[in-house]
Amino acid sequence: MKENRGFGIAILGKYSLMREGITRVLQDKGFRTLPAFSNIDQLKAKSTPNKLLILIVHAGDDFGLIVTDIELLKAQYPESHVAVVAEHYGLSEPALAFKAGAIGYLVNAVSCDAFVKSIELLMLGEAIFPPAFPSPVPPLKLRRQKDAPAPSQDDEESEEGCVAAESTAAPLLSPRETAILLCLIDGNSNKSIARKIGITEATVKAHVKAILRKIRVQNRTQAAIWGMNNALLLQPANSNSLLRAAANPENA
Repeated sequence: MKENRGFGIAILGKYSLMREGITRVLQDKGFRTLPAFSNIDQLKAKSTPNKLLILIVHAGDDFGLIVTDIELLKAQYPESHVAVVAEHYGLSEPALAFKAGAIGYLVNAVSCDAFVKSIELLMLGEAIFPPAFPSPVPPLKLRRQKDAPAPSQDDEESEEGCVAAESTAAPLLSPRETAILLCLIDGNSNKSIARKIGITEATVKAHVKAILRKIRVQNRTQAAIWGMNNALLLQPANSNSLLRAAANPENA
């Protein structure tokens, strides 16, 4: 998703250590970050790019202040994408953030790779919330900005909806589905997966759709994030043995 890195990313938060940590992670991955800000007034004083992702770092302070900040930012920058990066998960906070206009609520306990993939999805206008998040509105597909790139052919499996699972129970994936999910984590295309496992691209696509349905996500990038956050549920002995098992027709 390198084409999305024309976004400017503004990071707001009271604590400089958290702001700098997030900034370094994103800069190391090639994202364009603005100087970190401790409050909205500092951001308003700076010129900002047309495409802007604003991350509000929440470290356990009064979440009502975060909600106010989200509302002010959406009023000042209506075309921007706003998300919260929380130190700890607050049960009622995702719904409050969503209602105020945020499209994401991330908990910084996730891996760096999962965090980066979440940022890429936020740039596309995808909603990213915790798996157990009870959406306050019917599932919806957030409007993409008119200049955002179209999804890749491999992402045609995408369905409308927020990134909100109905249950945190571990789904039952077959060895083949598990192998394919691991390939998605590695960023492999359907064609590449088909070569590795020795099946057709059409069969890969069918399995990807089944995986998305079982783990209750909307596209392969979200599936990769789920896979990284639930690595222990996959428990492969090793990638080569799992690929061999996946290639066995009995595992289809």
